[in-house]
This record gives sequence, C-alpha cells and structure tokens, in this order.
Amino acid sequence: MISGLAGDMTVAALLQISETSHEELSKLFSEFFHDSVILSVEETFVNGIKANRLLIDFSENIKIHRDFATISDMITSSPLLPDRVKNDAVEIFRIIAEAEGKIHGKDIKTVHFHEVGAVDSIIDIISTCYLINKINADSIEFSTPLLGSGTTYSAHGTIPIPSPATLDILKGLACKRTNLPYELTTPTGAAILRYYQQHIDNTFTGTIEKTAYSTGTQSFKDYPNLLRVILLTSEDQQAHNVDEIQTNIDDMSGEQMAYVMEELFSKGCLDAFFEPVFGKKNRPSYKLTVICKPEDTHKLSELILKETTTGGVRYSHHKRRVLNRSFEKRMYKGYPITIKKFSGNGIFKTYPEYNNVAEVARKTGEPFDHVYRAIIANNS
Repeated sequence: MISGLAGDMTVAALLQISETSHEELSKLFSEFFHDSVILSVEETFVNGIKANRLLIDFSENIKIHRDFATISDMITSSPLLPDRVKNDAVEIFRIIAEAEGKIHGKDIKTVHFHEVGAVDSIIDIISTCYLINKINADSIEFSTPLLGSGTTYSAHGTIPIPSPATLDILKGLACKRTNLPYELTTPTGAAILRYYQQHIDNTFTGTIEKTAYSTGTQSFKDYPNLLRVILLTSEDQQAHNVDEIQTNIDDMSGEQMAYVMEELFSKGCLDAFFEPVFGKKNRPSYKLTVICKPEDTHKLSELILKETTTGGVRYSHHKRRVLNRSFEKRMYKGYPITIKKFSGNGIFKTYPEYNNVAEVARKTGEPFDHVYRAIIANNS
C-alpha cells in the first residue's frame, strides 16, 4: 500500500489481477440497482508508472442515502451475487457501521452512508468482494497501512485525518502515519484490510505471477498516489481454500452410501468419509463429510441432497495447507510403480502407490510389506 488504501483503488487494481472487464461490473450493478451504472477505467501515469483509475457514473434516480440495515438487505436478497460475496460484503459494511455507530453514538442498524459515498461504497465493497472471490487466492497479505494528517470535510463537517472511523477500524493493527495532508487510508479501505488481512508485513516470498497498479482521484506533489497488488505463487507449502460439507444420515443402506461415495469422487471432491454417530433419536447414524473446492460446493451439495435421504446439508469454509506433490514412474522387478513425492519447507516424503504395491504382491507372491519396504529402499 504505497499510499494507503481506498475502495476505488482496490477495485481498479483487482480488475487487472482477476482479468475481469469493467463492462461486467457495469452490467452487474445496473441490474443490482435496477438503473444505469457505468464503471470505466482510465489509464494514467503516476511518476512515470502506468496505473488505472476507476471512474463510476450512475443514474440520478439511484437513491444515495441508505442505512446499514437497508444495504445489508439489498446485498443478501440479490440473486446476482454468490453467497460468499454476499457474506464478505455485508461483513465489511458491518465493520464500517460499527465504527461509525460507536463514534456518532448510533445503533448499527441506523448508521447512514451519506451522500454520493453511499453508492460509491456499495460499488467499491461489492466489487472488491466479487473480484477477490474470482481470484480465489489462498491467502491475502497487506503491507503496513499508511495514514495521512490534517483535516478533511465530511457529511458531519470538518474532521481530522485519519478519520475517527478509520482509526477505530484499524485498532490493534500496526500503522504508519505520514505528514501528507490527505486521507490515505479511507474507512472503506481500512474495513477491506481489517476483514481480509491474514498477515501484515512489508516482506513477501514467492514467484511473481502478475502485478497491477492503480491510483485515485488525488495527485500528490512529492509522493506517488499508488496501490500495487502482486499475485504470487508460493514456492513452498501451499495453502488452499476448501469447503467442508456435512450431513447426518440414519436411514440408508450400505450399498446406497457406497454409491454416493463413488459419485462424490467422480464429481471432483477432494476427500469424503463416513463416521458412525448417534442421532437425535438415539438411532445409530452416519455423518458424511465432504472436502471440496469452494467452486464445487453447490454441485456436490446438490448431489448429496439428490442421492441421499437427508433433508439438508451444512457447510463451512476452511484453509488447507498441503505439501507440494509430484509423481514419478519407476520399475520394480519388471512391474511399473507410481511413486508419490511430497515436499516443502524442509520436508520430504516418498510413498509408492498402494494399488501398484498390491498388484506386485499378488503376482509375485511376496508379502505386501516386503514389497512396500523394498520399493521405499530403492527410492530413498
């Protein structure tokens, strides 16, 4: 965050990283507000560096004053947005509303997002959540947020920089204040940071895949008004977003459950298993757990609802850290063996594929354990 963080700068940079067109967002928000919304991107240069600036134009008929409760209802009831985008956007608005409510002595539901900023805030926050969902990064890290000095004008009159809301949102996080007389990190930018940040550090490690630069409406005389977003691929252990789907079943046969398991794996689940449990009526039951990519959650949930006797499923979001993996083909006494290799962060593991070991044991008559250990010894 070269000059802090604001909503429009965040969107302008994420559009580049996600390779999403501003026309796509224009269509989304025109349908969301049921009136014309046009987002465009202007290329400009900041100290010789090409950067994108987000421009927003919308119909005068769109209402500009809304409280948190109204905005939350608009987002959650919209059929245009994925569930994760809805949840992220509402929670970011909640962070801002709680800070504003605390400062102005108002209940969170009655906190208003004033003037044209109400529409801009809705567009900036939903766009940020929409684009982050499309990028589907394993983790999001921020550099130390920068704060400006002086005063600025708000709907409540002249207020100090950084604004009270920004400071309240950033409470507990390391920040750096500068003498620049501008609001470098806005309440919207601070709320985005607060919600998504998993780590704040000015260092990073990994392979650089993409970089994007964006700027805002202000031009600073002695300082570049820039935001830089970097997409990295980890060179070591990898962290992934995964979803966990669960349901309890007490009235299915073993044959049916075996079929469901086969279908789940054929449709792309990462892992699935049954656990014996006792149900609410003290009947022996099974808990089905499915681990999958977030984009497969809906598809696999539908499969479970269709192919099992359950009346509903529950799911949650998790982080999964895995080692880098590779596969090699080797020969053992004339038989092909697949060797699985796991590595990362100083860890190295090697295992032969079970099916290959079992096949060799059956055909040669050697004990399974003997074959397994011999293969390991030959590949150590």
